[in-house]
This record gives sequence, C-alpha cells and structure tokens, in this order.
Amino acid sequence: INSQDHSLTIHACHSAMREVEVLHDNILAMLEQDPSLTPRDIVVMVADINNYSPYIQAVFGNAPGDRYIPFSISDRSADQENPILLAFLKLIALPESRCQASELLELLEVPAVMARFGFNADSFEQIKQWIEEVGIRWGLDDSTACEFSLPKQQQNTWLFGLQRMLLGYAMPQELGLYQGTLAYDEVQGMDAVLAGQLGLFIEKLMHYRMQLAQEQGVTEWTLILNQLLDDFFSVELEGERVLHLIRDKLQQLEQQLDDAGFGEKITPVVMRDYLMGKLSGERVSQRFLAGQVNFCTLMPMRSIPFKVVCLLGMNDGVYPRSIAPEGFDLMSHDHRAGDRSRRDDDRYLFLEAIQSAQQKLYISYVGRSIQDNSEKMPSVLVSELLEYCGQGYCLEGDEALTADDSAERLVKSRIYTHPLTPFSPQAFLGEQPSFAAEWLPAANREQIITSHFYQQPLEPELVTPHIPQLLELSELVRFWRLPVQYFFNRRLKVFFDPSQGALADDEPFSLDGLGRYQLREALLSEFLNHQVMTQVSQGQLTKDQLFERFTAYQNAAGGLPLAEFGQLTLLEERAQIEQLAEKVVQLMDHEQPDVEVNLLVSIAGRQVQLQGWLKQYYQQGLIRYRPGKIRSNDILSGWIEHLYLACAGIEKSTHLIGVDQHLVFNPLSREVAMPQLEALLEHYFQGLVQPLPYFPRTILAGLEAGRDKQGNWLTDEASIEKIFNKMAEGFNGSYMFDGEGINHYIARVWPEWSQELAQEVYEMAEKLLKPAISQLSEVK
Repeated sequence: INSQDHSLTIHACHSAMREVEVLHDNILAMLEQDPSLTPRDIVVMVADINNYSPYIQAVFGNAPGDRYIPFSISDRSADQENPILLAFLKLIALPESRCQASELLELLEVPAVMARFGFNADSFEQIKQWIEEVGIRWGLDDSTACEFSLPKQQQNTWLFGLQRMLLGYAMPQELGLYQGTLAYDEVQGMDAVLAGQLGLFIEKLMHYRMQLAQEQGVTEWTLILNQLLDDFFSVELEGERVLHLIRDKLQQLEQQLDDAGFGEKITPVVMRDYLMGKLSGERVSQRFLAGQVNFCTLMPMRSIPFKVVCLLGMNDGVYPRSIAPEGFDLMSHDHRAGDRSRRDDDRYLFLEAIQSAQQKLYISYVGRSIQDNSEKMPSVLVSELLEYCGQGYCLEGDEALTADDSAERLVKSRIYTHPLTPFSPQAFLGEQPSFAAEWLPAANREQIITSHFYQQPLEPELVTPHIPQLLELSELVRFWRLPVQYFFNRRLKVFFDPSQGALADDEPFSLDGLGRYQLREALLSEFLNHQVMTQVSQGQLTKDQLFERFTAYQNAAGGLPLAEFGQLTLLEERAQIEQLAEKVVQLMDHEQPDVEVNLLVSIAGRQVQLQGWLKQYYQQGLIRYRPGKIRSNDILSGWIEHLYLACAGIEKSTHLIGVDQHLVFNPLSREVAMPQLEALLEHYFQGLVQPLPYFPRTILAGLEAGRDKQGNWLTDEASIEKIFNKMAEGFNGSYMFDGEGINHYIARVWPEWSQELAQEVYEMAEKLLKPAISQLSEVK
C-alpha cells in the first residue's frame, strides 16, 4: 500500500467536540482534493446521534460561508426534536420528581404550556423573578420532602411561595405575619392575574402528581393521560401531530392489552417506562439522503453505498454497545444458539459500514484523555480491523521486513493523533493542515493588539444655555461608586448584569456574602429602631423578644438557611450587630432637622446647581453606618457628604461606623471644602464623556500601603513602588481573592493592568481619595 493512500484513516482526538472539528477539516480537504466529490456522497455514522448532535450543530452549523458544508442530522429521537414530547415525558415522571424551581420553570417555558396557562415572554420573566425573591427552591408542598425520606418542610416549597404572593395582594407586608406567612409586596394590581395563572399551573401539577402515582387499569391511564394533554398543552398544527402521536401510542397499548385479555392494574413505574421507551424511541428520519452530508445513527439496513463513510465515537466500551439485561430477562442467564446478541448486531453494523465505503473509510475515536493526555484504546472492532490490515497488507518498500514490524509500520501510518485544541500549532502543520483560519493568529502566538475601547471622548450632554445644570447629591455619590459603570449605564445605556443566572434548586444551608450582608442590614435596622424608640419604655419588647420576632419574619420570608442552620447563622451575627447598634445609638442624640444643600458653582465654564438633602444629622454631626467593614466607597461617599455639609456653612464632623472601625471626618471650613468638591465635580463631568480609571478597592489598597503606622504619608521611592505593587495586586487579584479587574465594566475598557493605567490610577488616588483619607481619624 502506498504510504500516501488515504482510503482508510483512523483519527484519535481528545473529545467528541474535537472529533467533529477534525471531521469538518477532513471533509473540506476531501472536497478540495476531489472536485467530483459532493456533500451527498458522504455519510457520517455514530453509535448515538443524540450525543453528537450538539457538537455537529456547533461546528457545521456555525462555519463561515467559505467553509460551510451542507449537512442534515437524521435519526434523532423525537423527544430531542420536539419540546412538547419532552415536556410530556417530564409530566408523567412527576411522582419521582423533586419539583425543583428550574425544572418546573423549564416545563412552563415550553411554548405550548405557556399558551395553555396564558403566559408570554414578559410575564414569564416576571414570575421567574418572583420565584427567586420569595425563596422557592423545590417541593410542591410540605409533604414532598417526606417522599424522599426527609422531614416535613414548608419553607422554600412552591406552596410556600404562592401563599406569600397571594397574601401580598391581599395585605401589605407592614401588617406583619398572617398565620405564619409573610406577605410578598411585589404582587399588586393586575399582577394578581399572573399569580393566579401560576397558582393554576401548580394546582394542576399537584393534582396529576397524585393521580400519576396510583396503580390503575389501562382505560383509566388512557383517560388521565389524554386529559393531561388537554390541561397542559395548547398547540398549533405542528404540535397537534405530536399530541396525536402520544394518543396513538395510548390507544395501541389499550388495544394490545384488550386483545391479550389483560385486565389487571398497571403500576406507575411500568406505565412510565413503557411510554418513555415508545416515545423516546421514535425516530425522525425525514431528512436522510437530502443531498447533503448525512449524519445518522448506525442502524441495520443502512448498507447504502457512499463514496466516503465516516464513523465517529468508535471508543472502547462505547461500541459495540453494552446494554445491561433486565432483571426479568431469563435468556441472559441461559444463552443458547440463535439468541439475539446486541454485540454481534453491532459487529454486523460495523461490517456493513465498511462495505458501504466505495472510496474512503474514515474512523474517529477519543484516543487521548482530555484531563491528563493519557492514551485511550479504540473500540475492539477498530483494533481488529487494524490487526487484519496488518496481517494482510504492508507499505510499499516494507516487503522485506518481518510480519510484526511491517504490521506496526502500517498501523502507525493509518492512525492520526490530533492536538487537544484547534489553535495548537500542530493543527496547522503536516500534510493536512486545519482550514479554521480564525485560530491561526493564536496558533502563531501572535501578539493580539487590542484597540482602545474609545478613540476620542463623547460629546458632552446637551444643556440649556444660560441655565445652570442641575446635579443631585445622590447622583454624584452614585457616580463615584464606580465611574466606568456610571458611564456605561447613563451615556451608553449598556447594563451588564452578571447576577442573572439559573435559579437555585436547593434550600439554603448557608448564606453567601450578599445574603449575609442583607441579613445583617435587616437585623441592624431592627435593633436601631428598638433602641431609639424605646429607651427602656414600659410595654416594649425586650431584645430577646425582638430577636425571636425577627427570626420568625426571616423564616417566613424564606431568607434563612434551613432548620437549625438559620438559627446558628443569626446567633453568629447577633452579638456583632447588637454592639454596632449600641455604638450608633450613642451618637444619635439631639436629632437635628435634615440639611438642605443648594449651591451654585462654576465648573469648567459651566454653571452647576448642586442640590440635595443630608439626612441622619445629629448634634454630633452626620452619622453613617453599615453592617460590615468600612470600604473605599463608604469613605468617598462620606467625604462627598462631608464636603456638602461644610459648603452649606456647617462645620461639623461626619462619622463612618462599621463592624471593624469607627472613622471620623474632622470639621472643615467652606473655604477648604469647596476646592475639594470642585475637583470631584470636574472629574464627574470628565467621566460623562469618557471612562474614568477610578477603581475604589485598588486605590484604597495602594494608599494604605503608602502610610506608616502613625498615619504619615511616605514619599520615598521604595514606598511609591510598594503603592504601585499593591494597586496591581488589587486590580489583578491573587490566589486568596479576586481582583477588581474582573468587574464586567472595568474589564471591557481596561482588560489588563499596565504601567500607563497604573500611573493614571495613582494620579486619581492622589487628587481624590488621598485628601479624604488625610482628614480621617479613628475613634478607639
């Protein structure tokens, strides 16, 4: 055999995805080398088309125009092709389901089900948000957990969430608990219709979950399942065909059992297995031989001649297929001549596929581990084929070699091992390089030069001439939380929301950072209201009673971890939050009226009218607190309000109180405060026309590294280098924490830390945050 002969090739890849990518490149090479070859002359067979279908769609379906190969996928099971059939199979499996939030929402999202219960895309997103906020996780009601050998639990079930929604329509949350249920305030007005539709959906599920769990005769099963189809699906012509298929299967079963004289009751498990086997096994093969590259399953009677036959997924242990025998299959224990063998059937199919190949036989398998690159063996059928070739043939020039050496060289010439990734340099070398040009820059290790996010600043926002531009205090504070995010949101109308994801399906046993902070915030508010309003008045709740009431509210809201985990979490937070509340209350004596700020300033030639209200103003000054550690954002927000207070002519302190420290801004005169406020305003207007490199956490980390223990600023070269190193660490992160640079808004403009960016950030820190920190003193 000529060493350049490619009539038989074996390809070892690292994954199913790479198998399909390599196949795409090889088909392109075949079509280029043989102009007479067309896509219809190529067939691709796999052991199970459903496993490879997503990869085929991803690679062949997304190829650019110059590399696009017409293709069709045949033999996919009906439940993979039609969402209605898949939804029906999920419905009949309800008795075994935990009824998780994501699972039932996925069922409701099927268009035919949405139409039956009156939902559209907008209302579906609305109830998805409600489900998350009321704390629904799994279980239709408190008895669902018992079916899984767990204690009864009402919290985090669908009934728990629905009761909260419907109670929220009937009464406001401020009125407290009603029979242990806390109202959910978001269901108002016409939203009650949505809550009712969701309630009907859950009611139907509860009804059929009970019905489908009982033994009954085939006639009863047929009546129930036909009614289920009517209750859950509203379909057009295409969907009606699917429902007709299901009804036909039910009718056939009833007729078969009637002919057999079988009148006993059928268990739910048997009925479900029968329907799932019948409906999942339905094949959709209409597109076979449609003049394109055909992807199909290895099946009997497929020995139609093709110029090129490709076999994918020929892995050891996967093909020939190994199917465990059923427990009632007595033939498996006493095998006799003439009994059907699934492995022998697959051997015959493999032989048929070889006979179908007129010019080329292409075989692919996962030959390397994607984790550690260790070698994996191909199917025993592939090994036997190679062994047969080695025994009967040799390469040109190898006639004088021994049989073993000749066979080894022949086998090596037939097997091609492909790299792990499509952008590996090895993929573009050799006699058959990859056609995927989009990976070529990465393969060449080219330095990809990214252009700047913006080439020039935007035009300033239009303002009315000779009329001062109005700027609210709250808007300025919001800007300085993260200027680049403000720029995206206000000027570009772009919002990145990484929080949108899959619903949680398990009840909480612990709280994440945000959940714990929200719990602290609610608990602190309770303690502050109690201490400020009571001052040991007669008839008021004690702290222990207040804590018990708060615990009951949190449980009713589904916000606490389950069972004793929630109580333990609250007890962990109580001492720290109670101590914080006492600190804050000590400063809240002699409450003063809110301070109205109304200033007219000139910034870069424009008149700006500053307006705002400073609340929580007491004899001690402004009081700001948070149930967590003081952050860079808290310092700058407090500094802005402190400057407003001073510019209003009030020389008072501003207190920042956290669980870790108590900081105070010392009183300022108007003359000192105004230039600092003008600097912040000047950068505010700069940040409206271009992204501003102010990163709160990064800047604070750098500035803290630039002070000694006495609070003096260090200006020597070693200290400046230390500041830059700390800022780089704050931006990039370390093995202990994520850097600020992973923020979606920051990463879009500044994908990596650079010396130029470091200098800009340092200058921003010197101008804006350093003056604020210089005015801070800590109360011990």
